[in-house]
Amino acid sequence: PVFDAQGNLTHFNGLIIDITEQKRAEEELEEREAQFRGIFESTSDAVLIFDFDGTIVEANPAACRIYGYTYEELVGLSGKDIVHPDYCYLFEDYKRQVKASGRFSAQSVDLRQDGTPINVEVHGASFSYKGKPHLLAAVRDVTERVQARQALEQRVEERTRELQTLLDVTAAASSSLELDEMLSAALDCLVALVGASRAGVMLLDSDSGKLEPRMLRPEQPIAADDLAAITPACHAVIAGGEPLYVPPDPEKGFLEPGALLPLRVRGQALGILVIIGPQGSTFSEGHLALFESIADQLGVAVENARLYEQAEQAAVVAERSRLARDLHDAVTQTLFSASLIAEVLPRIWERHPDEGRRRLGELRELTRGALAEMRTLLLELRPSALVDAALSDLLRQLAESITGRARVPVSVEVEGECALPPEVKVALYRIAQEALNNVAKHAGAGQAAVSLHYIPPACGGDRGGAVELRVSDDGRGFDPQSVPPESLGMGIMRERAEAIGAALNVDSEVGHGTQVVVVWKGTGGEEQP
Repeated sequence: PVFDAQGNLTHFNGLIIDITEQKRAEEELEEREAQFRGIFESTSDAVLIFDFDGTIVEANPAACRIYGYTYEELVGLSGKDIVHPDYCYLFEDYKRQVKASGRFSAQSVDLRQDGTPINVEVHGASFSYKGKPHLLAAVRDVTERVQARQALEQRVEERTRELQTLLDVTAAASSSLELDEMLSAALDCLVALVGASRAGVMLLDSDSGKLEPRMLRPEQPIAADDLAAITPACHAVIAGGEPLYVPPDPEKGFLEPGALLPLRVRGQALGILVIIGPQGSTFSEGHLALFESIADQLGVAVENARLYEQAEQAAVVAERSRLARDLHDAVTQTLFSASLIAEVLPRIWERHPDEGRRRLGELRELTRGALAEMRTLLLELRPSALVDAALSDLLRQLAESITGRARVPVSVEVEGECALPPEVKVALYRIAQEALNNVAKHAGAGQAAVSLHYIPPACGGDRGGAVELRVSDDGRGFDPQSVPPESLGMGIMRERAEAIGAALNVDSEVGHGTQVVVVWKGTGGEEQP
């Protein structure tokens, strides 16, 4: 108001300012604050506001819930109070990076009020709060996700270990046909996987139908009471063909988990795999599936080992029968002929001394042949003797046995000396043996010859050197084109030659005898006599 000199009001002076924009800005700010407050209050992630010293000045309800504090307890704490001690360095990084660049992101481990660790993802940003710069942190609880990932990683690790165990058991089962050796290796792998206190294999006796412990871990007898206790269950598993799992049950006195799994092949029960776990443990579904796979592998391995044992026994019987036939065909007949000559020799000597001397020479030849034949048969009983003896001596002994058996003179000529690898020596001996057997059985020869020629470079280990074995006779011969390759033992001779990298050639013509030539080239490697 304005007054004159007499104090009378004359007029008013006024200033009108348009604050429309200011009011609109204030309304928008209030609206944004309301929106922020709504988000701040309703979000499921923890939102924390820190001053530059790292003190919490504001927190939303989710932060109170996640960290287990009331609002009053949480505000005023330092950020380090809610971070796991091993991750406090990340809080310092958070403050430094947000101040410098306005951004931060990391995974950390925080602590609830009760000390429980929680896995969190933290995203930080610079923030203005009450007109001053502050630090904002959005914290997401990812504990379940981390635990799920860790559980998955643990399951993958367990599955990898289980598969490795199955691979080890499979390798053990296939690496040996000796039953005890195979079972021992397989059980060792199994015990190592689950830390089993006891494991074992009980095999079914096909004659008596009884289950007998075959291999145990640890290596100690099963107590009679324990054996009697599980035997009915084992027979039930064999009869039903399904595994039996017994979880721990302290009330029934079962402190350890147990598993009984049938060993079967093509529906035939062979035995039982018994697994007892450590006290306080349980078998997972992965363990049970693995046990069944291992039982399947062991069933096949047990069957293979038994078949191998049967085949070995059959081979021993067959070899004994062959040696008996050879003994009868060769030595017995030779000695019988020698005994006949010995009986009539005195009378012949009295009447015809010259004929007596001839018969005496024949008798000496027969006995020498019989002795050589016996030595040859002994070589079959002691294969190591083939490796220990010199090839030249073996060939001479072989020639004497053929001479005595077939009454065909066989000469032996050896030129040079050389140490041969054992497998080469045995192969050359077998080829010569097969060739001379053909002379005795089929050639109708008047004489035969064996020559062994060592070429010096082979003796020195040079790859250009060679050893040549030649067996020839003056018999009836044959047409190689009309005789199948497997006839006359030629297929076997070629296989033996190929096994040592030698070349074999058979040259024959009807009416002109047969010649077998084997050439082996030295490898330059280490050789043995």
